[in-house]
Amino acid sequence: MADKEKKKLSYERAPSMVWYKVLRPIFTVIFRLFWPLRVVGAEHIPKEGAGVVVSNHRSMIDPFVVSYGAHRLVSFMAKEELFSVPFVGLLIRKLGGFPVDRSRQDATSMRIALSVLKGGELLGMFPEGTRSATDEMQEMRTGAVRLAAKTGMPIIPAAVVNTQNALPLGKLMRPARIEVHFGPAFEITELYEKHSKGEATQMALEMLRERIEALHA
Repeated sequence: MADKEKKKLSYERAPSMVWYKVLRPIFTVIFRLFWPLRVVGAEHIPKEGAGVVVSNHRSMIDPFVVSYGAHRLVSFMAKEELFSVPFVGLLIRKLGGFPVDRSRQDATSMRIALSVLKGGELLGMFPEGTRSATDEMQEMRTGAVRLAAKTGMPIIPAAVVNTQNALPLGKLMRPARIEVHFGPAFEITELYEKHSKGEATQMALEMLRERIEALHA
């Protein structure tokens, strides 16, 4: 087994509600003064229990925007390269994040994701896999719907708006008005009961894309 995979298998999540409670007032100031944030549909986030929060992806600040808007700690899969960035990696760990290798189907990360859901937590995922450089969503990967189908957990669609102007790709942060919208939760287990696995997955992806795009619009 490669050293990288051994390290992944030994990864232990370290979510800290202390960090979350300390950081939230700091983000409140940032989201009022520097990046004025409008939150729509926060009532669709369950106050307790597990769920898969699935969003479009425009900027590196998206996980923080979604988690802040949800008023709950949302543990996101994050590309493994970020965990070697000073402070950023620590921040992601303390907010429940865990690494994923985007170059392949990462079974270890999926196992960690399952443990998040089984622990009654909110799991956050960006099915595009990387940030979109346009207003159009990129091709969506199947991980989020497969997890929701396997666990029977609801999917909560979300959409971030204008975050790409708050922290543009490869540029410095700048003031911008941003938004996060949450939609009603829905389940896809019935699709898998009535259709083949491949058909159900494709139908679930199309349903999810439509709901995220509608929230963004």
